[in-house]
Amino acid sequence: MKPYHAILLFALLVGAAVWSGMHGYRQVQRLMVADMNQALAQTLATKRDCWLTPDTIADYRSYLKTETLRRHSIVYYAMDNPGDGLCSRPMGWHGQNGRVVFQSYANCSVASVLALSDRRLPFSLSAMALLWAVFSLAYFRRHGRDMIVLGQLMLRKDEDCFYNLHHEPVGLTPMQHRLMRLFFEKANHQLGKQEICDALWPKKPDASETLYTLVRRLKPVIEKQGGLKIMSERGGDYQLLPGDKAL
Repeated sequence: MKPYHAILLFALLVGAAVWSGMHGYRQVQRLMVADMNQALAQTLATKRDCWLTPDTIADYRSYLKTETLRRHSIVYYAMDNPGDGLCSRPMGWHGQNGRVVFQSYANCSVASVLALSDRRLPFSLSAMALLWAVFSLAYFRRHGRDMIVLGQLMLRKDEDCFYNLHHEPVGLTPMQHRLMRLFFEKANHQLGKQEICDALWPKKPDASETLYTLVRRLKPVIEKQGGLKIMSERGGDYQLLPGDKAL
């Protein structure tokens, strides 16, 4: 698993949780407005005069099915700009003195609307996002201990494979691979000539020429694919360094 895969999935889960929460919120708002519409319609059906009275509001609230609206909703004359709160559709009432348009309004807080929404899906998605974040951190922390990065190359010790920064395998011969692993696993990426020969050719009395040939063929490969150089002094140690530090 690549890091951007983990980030992408986490972002998708968080986005889905936010979207489902907003969808539930809007759905509750629509249901509340529908409740206000039916309550106002029933109120006006029994109304006898064009004036608003305490009995008008009491009757209206008795028709409401949502407890929150009973506490926060009123009937008033229709306004051109009702503001940001919930409001029913304007409804006309015809009486002896003419036509009057009424509307019901509710000043409900965001918290009160959210309390009425179904929060199971947003909560589940949020919990999944949190669990995924914890899992991803643990995963990359564990795999980070098995990874050594130098220049533009990384060694995955658990896979025993070299990759470039695009996570593409680097083509090395078996002996080149073994030498590179020796370099990567050394704290300062520095190896003595005899140390290399003993590790790669333990039964060969003098492997100096073989080592020289191996290093000569390895240099262009790692310089091109990893921006690395092998520095050495004649008869001395070999050190693997990023290209910008090899000057």
